[in-house]
Amino acid sequence: MLVATNPPSESIPQTDTETMQTFMGMLAHEMRTQIAGICTASNMLLQEKGSTKNKGFYLSYINSMSLNVLHVLNNMMASTTVVDGKLDIKPMQTSIHIRKWLKSHIHQYDLITASRSIKIKTMARRTVPEYITTDVIKLGQILKNLIDNALKSAPTGTSISIYLNALGGDRLLFMIADQGRGIPEDKTHLLFQPFQLLDQGLAGTGLGLYISKLYATSLGGDIMLGSNDERGTTFLLLIATQADA
Repeated sequence: MLVATNPPSESIPQTDTETMQTFMGMLAHEMRTQIAGICTASNMLLQEKGSTKNKGFYLSYINSMSLNVLHVLNNMMASTTVVDGKLDIKPMQTSIHIRKWLKSHIHQYDLITASRSIKIKTMARRTVPEYITTDVIKLGQILKNLIDNALKSAPTGTSISIYLNALGGDRLLFMIADQGRGIPEDKTHLLFQPFQLLDQGLAGTGLGLYISKLYATSLGGDIMLGSNDERGTTFLLLIATQADA
């Protein structure tokens, strides 16, 4: 059962100043979690006194996350502009092997999932094409925001599942499900609205789902709450994509 939510208000900022404040908030949000991951890995590297293998893993992780910060920053600066007092987001298309890309994307969570005994499982239907064309940076940020939210509520020893399914009309559906405590019913109407913290006890800016909604729309799709109860939460991400031969 789909839960109706309010669409993101693209005209929330009434002035260019407010619009730029929203943009800077988006930029800070997207950079924050990336840099936090680098800090965590570098701190563990400094404390590492054991095998060279572990040191190599941490260095590889730091290098990967550092490059990702640059990719995200460059993508945002190149594709996001202010037009008539509103944010205008244009995707930068590229071709990717979707299964290999998703596996690589999930790899960045190895440190946190291992420390909490949480598994991230992925499954793609046979109908999903090998290669697709999309804005891989924006798709990556949407999934990162959804996985980050799932990790915040996922109890130790549980799993997060990501399902891929190809729909008609060159559309790709992602289902991201966790086994957390769910979102309070009186907060679901705040989903995808800017600067809304659904759980005051957790750190954050309240921009993750808002950014994800804007990005999903720019990719010709949408994001919505699929199911939500005490057994967990499922988000549905739909994007328009071109299957490559």
